Amino acid sequence: MPADRQDLERRLAATTAADTSRGVNYNTLFGLVRDLLGEAAAREIDPLGKGSRVDFFSYPIADYLRIAWDAADRLEGRLGGLEGVWSELGRRTVRGFLDSVLGRAIFAVAGRDAHRVVSAGPAGYRAATSYGERTVEWRSQRQALMTFRRDFMPAAFHRAVMLAALEATDARSPRVDARDTGFLESAYEISWE
Repeated sequence: MPADRQDLERRLAATTAADTSRGVNYNTLFGLVRDLLGEAAAREIDPLGKGSRVDFFSYPIADYLRIAWDAADRLEGRLGGLEGVWSELGRRTVRGFLDSVLGRAIFAVAGRDAHRVVSAGPAGYRAATSYGERTVEWRSQRQALMTFRRDFMPAAFHRAVMLAALEATDARSPRVDARDTGFLESAYEISWE
């Protein structure tokens, strides 16, 4: 089933010119399309026709959302539906971030300690995007609630981001349960052994 265009339009209507995402996030999205559908497809979904951006530059989130929804329509058959697309994009976004200078710096501070990585989550998002508010509330040493307000991507995407980040740590059996709590709002129960 194609990505919900009414949902996309609601998200786009909530954006402002100040809402941006780093080029590394665009490049991850283009890379996913390129890997599964080829170079031509990556260029076709890009309004600029390039299929790439400069990693450290910031670009409008509205453009990213349009590209992501177009990519989801093309990829859902290969990735088991929209949930699969958002999950794979989330996993790859973490890998791309971890490979970036910025991501390496954040993980250098946090190391492989899952508690520190989760605590650094809001700062990581702030480094990659200009919008939204993310907070962490610790319930125990290995259990936290992360809440998102005014974030434009689906919860399945962020769930995969968090799982992939935890999998890069020493956490055993990481788990992330996601739920939407309102328009552009979501909550994530994070735990591990």
